[in-house]
Formats: sequence, C-alpha cells, structure tokens
Amino acid sequence: MKRHKVINRFLSVLIVLTAMVYFGCEKKAEDSRQTQEEVTSETISPDSTSSVATEGEPGIENTIQIPDMKGVWSGTFDKRATTLTITEQADSSFSGKITINYKQVINQDINGFFSPFTMKVSMSDQLHSRYMGKYNGSLSNDSKNFSGIFTMNRDGSKFSFNLNKK
Repeated sequence: MKRHKVINRFLSVLIVLTAMVYFGCEKKAEDSRQTQEEVTSETISPDSTSSVATEGEPGIENTIQIPDMKGVWSGTFDKRATTLTITEQADSSFSGKITINYKQVINQDINGFFSPFTMKVSMSDQLHSRYMGKYNGSLSNDSKNFSGIFTMNRDGSKFSFNLNKK
C-alpha cells in the first residue's frame, strides 16, 4: 500500500513538472516570436527613420543570374583531350555527354547542377561502368571555365579536369 502511494506521488510530481516545463517553454517561444516580428517590421517598414539596411526591402529585386551552361566545353581530363557537350538545361540543372580520349575512348552521359550562390558545379556519370564517378568544380566569374576534381565511385581515385566553353 505504501509503495502504491509513493508511485502515485511520484507520477503527480512528474506530471506537474512536465506541465510547468511545457507551458514555460511555450511562453518563451511566443515572446521570441513577438520580438522577432517587431524587428522584422522595423526593418522593412518604408517610413522607418532608423539606420537599418534596406536590403531585402519590398520593391527591391535581388535577381540571381544562372549562366547558360549549354554548349561545347573542351579541355583536359587527367591530361587527356576531353569534350563536354551540354545539350539540355532547366534553371540550374543540366545534362549532356562527356568524351575522354584515353587509349580506349570513354563516352559517358552526365547530369549536373550549378549553384549560382557559390559558383560550384557538380556532375555525375549516368551510364554504369567501372569508370563512373562524380565531377565537382567551380565555374569562373565569366562562366567560360569549369575546373575541378573527378572522383571515381569504385575506388575513390581522383583526377583533375579543366574545361573551357567555346
């Protein structure tokens, strides 16, 4: 009987503490949301006299340019003549084919994407072969040079590449 009373008291205390924590946290979250909303409304208010930066203010457009990746890119892959032909592009995603002139020519379909924020390009081989892998590199500011590292899926071997758009 004593054990039953102890368990009941323990559960009662546990329920009360849980309720206090739950309602206490909810109040703090509500307060922080209110403070954040006040700051946001001050930042974007058009008649505000504070010295808050106006970046992101309604009416000001911040557009991101996505370069045209379509076309023929030529250069080297592991010091071998290489041609990348990008035939399709939808926003920052693209697809095409790459040809690498080893003793036995490698032809591979690729899919890739471009990040306009970081100028990084990532592509991956689509046809299953022992030479398939991923290409990670950077696009130059003028969008005419793509260089980086290819990593083979099978063993992690890395090869450098440098391609220029014609």
